[in-house]
Amino acid sequence: MPDVYELKYETREFTVKMKRIYKLIMTLTIITVLAACSSKADPPKLLAKEGISPYELSENGKYILQSFGMEDNSQIITFHAPEKAITLNVNVYKLENAGGWENIVGGGISIGTERKPTEGLIGTFTMQLKENYAIDLEIKASTKSFLQDFQKIELNKEIPVAIMVYDSGTTMRSYSLKDYFEPSKFEGMDLAQVVTLTFSDKEF
Repeated sequence: MPDVYELKYETREFTVKMKRIYKLIMTLTIITVLAACSSKADPPKLLAKEGISPYELSENGKYILQSFGMEDNSQIITFHAPEKAITLNVNVYKLENAGGWENIVGGGISIGTERKPTEGLIGTFTMQLKENYAIDLEIKASTKSFLQDFQKIELNKEIPVAIMVYDSGTTMRSYSLKDYFEPSKFEGMDLAQVVTLTFSDKEF
């Protein structure tokens, strides 16, 4: 049986405009399969080469997400970290009024320098975004963007995997994950949040 590490946490962010409150609840779950083999009949299809990519769901998997209404607000990412990586960090940021990113929650897992119980970080990362309108804020425009394609992993460099933008205006431009590195592009939006993954060769 593979060793499974699980980390769950929630963020609750509040933005006040015109005496109304909008609450975004984001639930992130890391489930990493850190073993080379599995006794399960249908083990997860993990990446064979170093990198990070959206997980390819089977037709049954897609049907299950659709049945629960989760196909547009959740994603499974598979990763194969570089050999030197021993830690996976997850961070959630909120755009501040000054135009910079504020870290609102963070966490992660590490196999340590002893690399036990496995030699490398190989597994999956699952993410579900949940919304709760506490007091009827009129969100007229919103957009979500998830990781779409395979990309290489650079040690100690953040990889944005999800962006959520909300506004009470009537129009909104489209955003890409790369916009995380240019926070000024989100100027004027009521709420912008980003989830990033970082693979590190350092312990916590």
